Amino acid sequence: MQEKLNYDEFAGMFGGFWAERFRPFIESKEMYDIYRRLKTDSQKEKIVPKSDDVFRAFACTDPNRIRSIWYMMDPYPKRYRNKAYQATGIAMDCKNSPDGKLQPSLEKFYEGMEKDLGKLVDRSPDLEYLLEQGIMLTNTDLTCKLNKTGSHRKVWEPFQKFFLEEIMGGYSGIIYVLAGKESHRMEKYIMPVGNYIFKIDHPVTASYSNTDWNCDHIFTKINKLLKENHNEKIYWDRRDWEEDNEPPF
Repeated sequence: MQEKLNYDEFAGMFGGFWAERFRPFIESKEMYDIYRRLKTDSQKEKIVPKSDDVFRAFACTDPNRIRSIWYMMDPYPKRYRNKAYQATGIAMDCKNSPDGKLQPSLEKFYEGMEKDLGKLVDRSPDLEYLLEQGIMLTNTDLTCKLNKTGSHRKVWEPFQKFFLEEIMGGYSGIIYVLAGKESHRMEKYIMPVGNYIFKIDHPVTASYSNTDWNCDHIFTKINKLLKENHNEKIYWDRRDWEEDNEPPF
């Protein structure tokens, strides 16, 4: 039996941006093994997020505009009352929330943002406005079993290794943010020369302890680095982003 996935069946999940770059991995034995593991687990338990959303962070981020990659830990593991999965394929994103309520990690994310920027910001459940600006928000482990955080720990390690070494290894000036201990292990795959690496706490840790999230001024640091390298700043507040991108009439 040929232990290889059909590229055409999986390319669409990456959108029009990343598929060809990932082709060697999609057709590799490592990807076949990941798929087989997920297939086996799904016969007994639900896997989150939906299969169409697993690579959504890639599908929503243009590699030609990418400026910062944020690694969190693993997806939201639960479902809402309407049975929709909390996880959307974008780290911390709460777009599926039926009432617009944010998960604790996203609440702390915005609280840290406000403290760092010194202003109130729009608490949007939808984080695609950041990905549109070249901020990839992804998880170290792209999936988990329903209601079982960490159940796919290191399953996606070969995928992340390929992404960071074989694809991102050709980029420079990228700002990597590794949030949480589980994401810190990604550091060994990142090309340190010409890039920036920040290791910070995950906002969910602050929600557990009911304390302020120590974001280490990451939002202002990123914009400072972008300015020093003659790049456009990130509009962290969604309202600022929308105002700057309003049509002229």
